[in-house]
Amino acid sequence: MLQRIQSVFMFLAVISGVLIFFFPIASYLSETSSLVFYIHYIENLSHQPFPEMATAAQEYSPWFTLPLSGGQLLIIILTFVSIFKFKKRILQIRLNSLNIFLNVLLVGGIFYYNYLLEESSKTLAEYGFAAAFPLMAIIFLFLGSFYIRKDERLIRSANRLR
Repeated sequence: MLQRIQSVFMFLAVISGVLIFFFPIASYLSETSSLVFYIHYIENLSHQPFPEMATAAQEYSPWFTLPLSGGQLLIIILTFVSIFKFKKRILQIRLNSLNIFLNVLLVGGIFYYNYLLEESSKTLAEYGFAAAFPLMAIIFLFLGSFYIRKDERLIRSANRLR
């Protein structure tokens, strides 16, 4: 039964997980560099006419953000799998708990990468609204787990009455 409210909340968690790939998490603007931090790469917007003025921020390779983007893909896949495990409610609750834990790790990873980028660019971050997407996914997963537990209690109480 995919039309249950917990499936809607988990689908919203998938959507917020996908949207984080399209919007910047933070941007770093200084006099010498301009960086935009996406979950899957770091974009350097500053044009350096003289190589000696290049900052340390240009040394980030595409592999630098691979743990964040790989973790986010794992979260999206696990949430999507959890939606279709509607007949196994206990497994669905465990998968949601794992997803919540992975989202908390993702938020910690985002703050760690933010710290590294602030140190290299010598400026403070200006967060975009994509930084809130993992937090929104955590809230949606909590709500989905709440309604799954509610269904499980209802089914167990109905079994006691028989």
